Amino acid sequence: MAIITLTVGTVNANGLEYYSNSVGWTAAEDTNGFKFLNDGKTLINIINADDGACTCTIDTPQPCSYGSTTIHDIDVSVPNGDDYLIGPFEKQRFNDANGFVTISITPNTDATAISARAVKSSYI
Repeated sequence: MAIITLTVGTVNANGLEYYSNSVGWTAAEDTNGFKFLNDGKTLINIINADDGACTCTIDTPQPCSYGSTTIHDIDVSVPNGDDYLIGPFEKQRFNDANGFVTISITPNTDATAISARAVKSSYI
């Protein structure tokens, strides 16, 4: 499965209007996922235009920071016709060895109907 690397945009004092114009949506391909460079202040915005809910699985390569030694991924169900803003992601738990967070996408029927973009805030 190929993973699509997202360019991370920044929300500044101009807010979401700036964000909307500076970072476009990237469509998934087949059953691909997404990854983005994470600084601990980064969120991912998933929009689902598929005909049913999709599942976004956030990879957790490091042990849980809530007192557990278990490594467990997080699943987020995004209903069709909706969009979710997910994150931010704690670097110690979610970053891989190269500083990326990886999210796998499981579509209902059509992965190309699911799009994403990543954004970080200088205010978090």
